[in-house]
Amino acid sequence: MELPKVVYENLPYIYFLISGGLLVFGNEWALIFSAGIFYVVACIVLVSRSANRRLDKHKDKSIKYYFPELIYEYLPYSYGAIGIFVLMITDNSIYQFGAFALFVLALRNLMCRKNNRNKAPTLF
Repeated sequence: MELPKVVYENLPYIYFLISGGLLVFGNEWALIFSAGIFYVVACIVLVSRSANRRLDKHKDKSIKYYFPELIYEYLPYSYGAIGIFVLMITDNSIYQFGAFALFVLALRNLMCRKNNRNKAPTLF
């Protein structure tokens, strides 16, 4: 079975919306667990697609990273998940600001990553 391109490309974002919707409906463990599963599946789909569509695969693999590559790939999504749960469990404005800062950091990392990976190979 083949999905239409519009549905296929937006499927991870639909999973994110379902995850958020489940969190809005209540705080029962079943809803939180289901929301977590949808969030994790969306993250896996996006990371897999990013790895398959990279245009910068030619770059040197001997670059040393602070984290293993698997952790590095999922780090912005972890920031977002931590931010969501901090917003859910606290009313303290300092913690809410920290959660907002995590959202901004995650969005920045994802935007920079997308920009760097979609560049055509260059000589430099």
